[in-house]
Amino acid sequence: MSEELRTFQRRFVSAATADSIDTACLSLPRGNGKSWLAGHLVGRVLDPADALFRAGTESVLCAASIEQARIVFRFARDLLEPLGEYRFLDSHTRIGITHKATNTRLRVIGSNGKTAMGLVGCPWVIADEPGAWEVNGGTLLHDAITTAQGKPGSPLRAVYIGTLAPALSGWWHDLIDDGSRGMTYVQALRGDPAKWDRWGEIRRCNPLVDISAEFRAKLLAERDDARRDSRLKARFLSYRLNIPSADEATMLLEVDDWERVCGRAVPDRSGRPIVGVDLGGGRAWSAAVAVWQSGRVEAVAVAPGIPSIEEQERRDRVPRGVYRALLDTGALAVADGLRVPTVAHLVNMATSNWGAPARILCDRFRLGELEDQTTGIRVEPRMTRWSEAAEDVRALRRLSKDGPLSCVESSRPLVTASLAAALVKNDDQGSTRLVKRGTNNEGRDDVAAALLLAAGAYEREQRRPTRRRPRHVVAQ
Repeated sequence: MSEELRTFQRRFVSAATADSIDTACLSLPRGNGKSWLAGHLVGRVLDPADALFRAGTESVLCAASIEQARIVFRFARDLLEPLGEYRFLDSHTRIGITHKATNTRLRVIGSNGKTAMGLVGCPWVIADEPGAWEVNGGTLLHDAITTAQGKPGSPLRAVYIGTLAPALSGWWHDLIDDGSRGMTYVQALRGDPAKWDRWGEIRRCNPLVDISAEFRAKLLAERDDARRDSRLKARFLSYRLNIPSADEATMLLEVDDWERVCGRAVPDRSGRPIVGVDLGGGRAWSAAVAVWQSGRVEAVAVAPGIPSIEEQERRDRVPRGVYRALLDTGALAVADGLRVPTVAHLVNMATSNWGAPARILCDRFRLGELEDQTTGIRVEPRMTRWSEAAEDVRALRRLSKDGPLSCVESSRPLVTASLAAALVKNDDQGSTRLVKRGTNNEGRDDVAAALLLAAGAYEREQRRPTRRRPRHVVAQ
């Protein structure tokens, strides 16, 4: 079967099936033959003449759903059925292949961890499109695979093939980002966001474009549509360049609106600001954002000292040097020697920069610690119900689009980096709230959360009717 493979496929298969590798990952944009390649590997696992064949064993093919797995199953069936040596099961709920002479089997499952039990003695797991696995079930299935691999004498070898999207973070991203090491081999094609609409970059990320004029025409048409519509751009980045991206429906603030904020003239400080505070726990940062009555915005944040800033960049999957550059602006500080920054560190940083604020908005996390460090300052805990969160989101969007929010230059990189990581969730009633990205605080949205609280309080104060002094009438 190897003569049917393209160069990049041969390179992956050769490395993935080497004796020194027990986990192999291939990540490519859609349309580049990933499901076909998974079917090719299934065919080899069930071919008695192939080195991957293990007589009398049961291997597993898994995908986000049985229907998704059926696509790979059909590729494998097309390869094996003409040989007349196999029995195929393809019902609504069960799919499998058996080599009749040796009773060597393939079981097909969806990404539900409960169905992954019984991997003991399983030689191969072929995993199709892990980015599409359901959040809980997919994680359970991945855990079941790695647990089975860790058992003494286990023959299990796993091959993951898929696009990073639709997942925006998680274990599949971690596998790809960590790269090849030890018994894990990783091969990935991902585009450069700065070159996203250049044909040379699109072609580099889509190796099958050279053998299909139709595929080339489709990519060019989608590229042109993406230039006109940011929602289509997000989809193009995710599925044609393998750069998972959120569209406007899940972005806290659109790029154009934030550019308006950065493009406005910044007035001087006047009076005392409203300050939003987001206190971190675990791996998170702590952040504070000040909004003055004129709409002037400034931001500061404190990152843990352990692990190092360089390790946090790697862990959060941001380009090398991004966090170091934020430190150079003075807007970001590091809590040396601490895994969780103290509240006092953030409060001292904020008040030394801005003086005592008119009031502080925060959620209820670490509220007592914040109150202990802000004696004499009004602290207002903000509930995180859908209705109140949606009110703050609408306020930030209005103030950014129509003014008067304007951000000082030294704070722009810090706020921009956080807005890029900030995602919102919409419910059926039209309400919106900020949601954490991933499961390990790898979405650095702490500054955006603080900005959201401050902007909401700022707009509520602007709407409050001004009290007028009664005029005294002097008798004539």
